Amino acid sequence: MKSHRVINSFNNDESNRCVDIIEQPDGLCRFQHWRREPEDLSGWILLMDSTPAVFANEQAAIEAARQKIAWFDNEKH
Repeated sequence: MKSHRVINSFNNDESNRCVDIIEQPDGLCRFQHWRREPEDLSGWILLMDSTPAVFANEQAAIEAARQKIAWFDNEKH
């Protein structure tokens, strides 16, 4: 059984924000936006999941993330 897998991951310059591009078992992609604070030992915290919106491929998911996440739109990927 095929499972979800992260096919790309982008960190901001401070490494406290991350966008993961996820391929679903059906071949469609989505994105997740994460944050972490150095003083918080609980790890990464999910800020946004594009679900139920899914995208035909990785590039489409990246473009959608750029439209929703200000810091990611300013980064060169």
